[in-house]
Amino acid sequence: MFLFTTPPATARDPGASRDLGTRDGAAGRTGASSGVIEAIRDGAQTSGAGFDYLLATAQRESALDPSAKAGTSSATGLFQFIEQTWLGTLKTAGPRLGLGTYADAITRSADGTYAVSDPAAKQTILDLRRDPRIAATLAGALTEQNREALTGALGREPTGGDLYAAHVLGARGAAALIATAQASPARAAALDMPEAAAANRGLFYDRGGRPRGAAELYAHLAAARTGAAPATPAATISLPEGTTAYASLNEGGLRSMFQTDPRQQGGVSAGVARLWQGRSGGTDAVRPEPARAAPTYFPRSDGTESVTGGAPPVAAPAIAANPVPAASAALVGAPLPPRRPAEFGASGQSPRPGAPLDLSLFTIRSGS
Repeated sequence: MFLFTTPPATARDPGASRDLGTRDGAAGRTGASSGVIEAIRDGAQTSGAGFDYLLATAQRESALDPSAKAGTSSATGLFQFIEQTWLGTLKTAGPRLGLGTYADAITRSADGTYAVSDPAAKQTILDLRRDPRIAATLAGALTEQNREALTGALGREPTGGDLYAAHVLGARGAAALIATAQASPARAAALDMPEAAAANRGLFYDRGGRPRGAAELYAHLAAARTGAAPATPAATISLPEGTTAYASLNEGGLRSMFQTDPRQQGGVSAGVARLWQGRSGGTDAVRPEPARAAPTYFPRSDGTESVTGGAPPVAAPAIAANPVPAASAALVGAPLPPRRPAEFGASGQSPRPGAPLDLSLFTIRSGS
């Protein structure tokens, strides 16, 4: 009985098994047979790797198509092994997995690359990538190798995202990506891995051609493994368009006496608005008119001095650094004498011709 053929919706577990059931449904829609899923299960049991991880990785890499072939590299098969990774994994893990005959035909060069001297044998070995069972077994072996390497490099048990990053970039590349994501999350990952970026532009660059930062690439890989949408990293968050430094005019709030923004006038009177505009430093600002006090005892000085009756005039502040002596200083703004009282106004008029002379004008009154 196959557990991952067409499970009913009610039998799906709300956790990880629900994802597996969804992937099996996707596998049925793409024509993948139950034999592919069973081959992945056998490979997980033989290698000791997790079945859930291998199934999710195969779904991501090839949509469970054993004959899938990448257009930008030599990646082939369920797990998209490139030539060198396949030969290296088969050389190191093949003997303990029952694939010793193929492993013996592979030689490791001094520069760390792998080769097969016989071209026909090499092609036969590379064609094994299309065998679902062998591909799943070697994918599990590679996963365990990456787990050990990452545990030593990170000092902790690697997560599923760590393992998938190692599947794509290698254990060394994944460790470098994780370290960069922690130290410099916004640094473009393509700067440190140009060859991997050239072969996987869809991972290292977004659709607009912008290079992904290290943290963004790691989040993208971790989300791609599970089929979830990657979260937006903090390094790429921007403010909404149209954001300004001004609050909404419809909202209440405190107003400053020294406000200079004409857009914030609101309900302030036009006079106060002109005062604010005058403080903005413009040459055409309107000067406020000086306040006029009530008429005083010296009415002709109302336009220049504001002195209340009975109060001494306020002296103007001294401006000159070297004051001029009082004897020679000219009086500035001195009040004029009062007008002649109305009762004496008639005496100031010229006498009519022929009128008698008024001698009372020349009389000395007592008490004067």
